[in-house]
Amino acid sequence: MHWNQSCRLLNAYSIVTLRRYVGLLLALFLLIGLNACASRQLAVRTVTDIINEGLTAYESDNDLNLLKSALPSHIKLLETLLANDPNNQKLLILLSRSYASYAFIFSEGQVEAARLQSDPDATHRALVKELSASTAGYYNKGIEYALRAMEIRHPDCRKQLGRIASTGPFIQSMGKDDLPALFWYGFNLSAVINLNRDSMSSLAKAHQVEKTMLRAIEMDDTYFNGGPHLVLFGYYASRSPITGGNPELALNHYRQLKLMHGDTFLLTDLFYARYYLYHQQDREGFISTLNRIINEPYAVEEFRLYNKVAKDRAKIYLTAADRLFID
Repeated sequence: MHWNQSCRLLNAYSIVTLRRYVGLLLALFLLIGLNACASRQLAVRTVTDIINEGLTAYESDNDLNLLKSALPSHIKLLETLLANDPNNQKLLILLSRSYASYAFIFSEGQVEAARLQSDPDATHRALVKELSASTAGYYNKGIEYALRAMEIRHPDCRKQLGRIASTGPFIQSMGKDDLPALFWYGFNLSAVINLNRDSMSSLAKAHQVEKTMLRAIEMDDTYFNGGPHLVLFGYYASRSPITGGNPELALNHYRQLKLMHGDTFLLTDLFYARYYLYHQQDREGFISTLNRIINEPYAVEEFRLYNKVAKDRAKIYLTAADRLFID
């Protein structure tokens, strides 16, 4: 079979594969393409472009059970492709994004539910520790892939990021072509820090999250649905002032997200309830906001996945309201 025919078939089946048989069918067409194409690298890059364009199929689908089965195969496919083209920046960014998405959509909700359970015993605490470590492991893989993507244009990036004095100037030197790798590095790093708030080594890197997201906003604050604003909102709202928290800055980013999406992107209000209203101990506002999230219709197709995550997480937080608020 000619490679162009393989591409057309893969593209025609892309939505079906993403929804039902992503691992099996994509791997099948990949093998056909690689066997028919003289240039393995060209084949890898063609398939990578198709997968990159097909990610919207994931983000417009709110069937989490289906996606939980599909995403691991999707990730392993990307890693197979990367083995054949290890310096493919687009693949590295896709992997960083995919590990971040899997951890945030599926694993982090389990961690939150386990942490907020009433009266945990020793067995339950061990489970929380195990879930947190597993989730952090996914995010750490996302960090590694983002660093590898940055190294293609900036070979000394690990050295620059490893020193406090050089981190800021290095991040400021990055241009728009660096935005995807920079954003996913900061996103994954932020998540690891949130999971390891008792770790001084993790907290010592918190300044990098702030710097990466501020630089991302300078380049394009709408990137990934306004993701830099969402990360910084969580960053400033979830910390005490002594560790870098700033309620006013948090609200500024919240307002920017509202200007961008109105009430259609429910993660904005989920973060507002979980971080800002919780730290303000505004129980009434917390419950009201979470109930609105749960009852909001899926108005915008492109947000269906993340709105489903917000709705599911809102139910977890509502159940835990007595644990989160002091009467």
